[in-house]
Amino acid sequence: MFRKSLFKDLTFTDIHTLYSDPREAERFFFDLKWKDGFVCSKCGHTHCTTVIRKNGSLRTVYQCSHCGHQESATVGTALEDTKAPLFSWILVMFVFVMSKTGTSAKYISNLTGVSYHTTKFMLRKIRQAQKQDNETHAATDCDAIGLDVFSYGGKKHGKRAGEQQAKAM
Repeated sequence: MFRKSLFKDLTFTDIHTLYSDPREAERFFFDLKWKDGFVCSKCGHTHCTTVIRKNGSLRTVYQCSHCGHQESATVGTALEDTKAPLFSWILVMFVFVMSKTGTSAKYISNLTGVSYHTTKFMLRKIRQAQKQDNETHAATDCDAIGLDVFSYGGKKHGKRAGEQQAKAM
């Protein structure tokens, strides 16, 4: 789910432009969950209607036209029951996925403006989802292996340049 190709050729500014609107951020996760359009998790039907909630929730609820089962784009994902704005999740995911080395919650918090504790929670959820995603792919699956940086070798052992071993007489 959380791969570098998710944000291919996007910059931090592009992310702000594309997903700062809550509806666009939700659409991002809708497309991530249902790549080929809505599919009911209960009956497998592909037609749905949107439900307008009375409690003022910003998240869209989709109701299956066949069985009436309701779900959102975040149900059944790492984002289920989150109260944080979906745009914040996209920002944290972007920084996490695009960094070549591990990134601290403090660094991402400072960069994105999301609170430290929320960022720490999000990173834990993202790592759990990434671990589950890696476990479901077989080692022979070409998509399961991603390599950004490769180092070969290590420290050279022995004498430093200019040092010579004392000759025995």
